[in-house]
Amino acid sequence: MDNRAEGMERFSRRQFLKVSAIWAGGTWVIGMPALQGKSFTVLSEQEAVIMDALADTIIPPDEEYVGGREAMVTRFLDQQLGRYGYLQREKERYHTCLPALNRSSLNRFGELFTELDEEARTAHLTEIEAGLHDSGALENGWGEYSPSAFFRLVRDHCMMGFYGSPQHGGNKHFVSFRMLGLT
Repeated sequence: MDNRAEGMERFSRRQFLKVSAIWAGGTWVIGMPALQGKSFTVLSEQEAVIMDALADTIIPPDEEYVGGREAMVTRFLDQQLGRYGYLQREKERYHTCLPALNRSSLNRFGELFTELDEEARTAHLTEIEAGLHDSGALENGWGEYSPSAFFRLVRDHCMMGFYGSPQHGGNKHFVSFRMLGLT
């Protein structure tokens, strides 16, 4: 028997499959963008910061539970806007409207949305929700999108990320399930 055959006798089929699975799995993990130092696959870092501020304004933290930012609503959204996510058709809307929200806040309050305190962020979103910023949206960087329609969309997506299954990227540590007494 040659040396190669002797070596093969030492490995059972089960051991070979285990080693192969580890190698294949390792190759897959290395290719994952989040593990290569990228935090987000669709949203830019600046868009993610704006989205975190939005998520915490829509779902604010309190003494007992975390808000939208710490529940990882932005991560949920980024994953769902991605290549295989069911929200990918909304990708351009987010790329246009998140920076527009920051600019509209700068025009209205003299500060970017991300720099406003919670009260001012809430006031600004209340105006947007009421449609007070819809006229002139094109000139103010919102493109073809209505600011009030974007608010309704992002509010719904925040709720999905906060109340959905953690396997989709949000609801970190089942925070909303605990809040509702489901765990």
